[in-house]
Amino acid sequence: MTNERPSTNNYRLIYMNTEIISINPATLEEAGRVLSTTSSKIPEYVAEARAAQSLWHRMGFKKRAEYILKAREYLLNHLDDFAKTITIDNGKPLAEAYSSELYPVADLIYYFSYHAENLLKDFNVSIGILGLLRRQSHIAFQPMGVVGIISPWNYPFSIPVGEVAMALLCGNAVILKPSSATPLVGKKIREMFDAAGLPSGVFTVAIGDSFVGNALVESHVDKILFTGSEGVGKTIMEKCAKNLTPLVLELGGKDPMIVRHDADLDLASSGAVWGAFANSGQCCASIERVYAHESIFKRFV
Repeated sequence: MTNERPSTNNYRLIYMNTEIISINPATLEEAGRVLSTTSSKIPEYVAEARAAQSLWHRMGFKKRAEYILKAREYLLNHLDDFAKTITIDNGKPLAEAYSSELYPVADLIYYFSYHAENLLKDFNVSIGILGLLRRQSHIAFQPMGVVGIISPWNYPFSIPVGEVAMALLCGNAVILKPSSATPLVGKKIREMFDAAGLPSGVFTVAIGDSFVGNALVESHVDKILFTGSEGVGKTIMEKCAKNLTPLVLELGGKDPMIVRHDADLDLASSGAVWGAFANSGQCCASIERVYAHESIFKRFV
């Protein structure tokens, strides 16, 4: 049985039995197939993640960083393979796969692996005159527990992997639901962290449609991170409100460019084109309108 379902980025997704067939939007050819997770599996994944999280937290920052750096090493050793997968699954050029997806994440993982412990160390807080009464106050950071991440198709690698790495470093267990429009990239993310030898249950990838995402949101995880459309974001916020589940929503933006009277117009004009059309304009920070000073408006245009 074959079912075709429209996706948010307007290229076709094909579900055949338990498989998602990825269609390269640049060529409209089949890019590959991935087994789909059923929504009924989500409670099991959450239970496994919750059971694994406590030990993962007790390992400490340095030990957790060793695992995350192993995942980074695997990525760097297979960089071309990851870039090719991003390109055929998402459609963006190889140059953008390297520059906006792979290299930034490699840098992010390196930085936080060596600095997360210091950034999140306990610190004392002044409580003013109450200190004279021998009162003390300090802030200590603790893991949330099980974090659910629902990631988009426009940056299918850099957005989720950055979030996954930081959540894991902080001692959380993570369940990632990648976009069903880029399932091959989701599979590569699983491969990357599997290669690091993470303890069972600490990181799970659930590839599937919106029913899988809904199940994750409703599963009583300890935090949800969602990047995507405003409409879906509103729905997720409503569902999280019922359980008072903390959440982070990144729903895009309307981004202006301002060109001053003294701007370098060659640089500004090329920057406007790049900022508007990089990743085919499918970027939360892409330029959508330009305000140019009247004295240079005609020359700029």
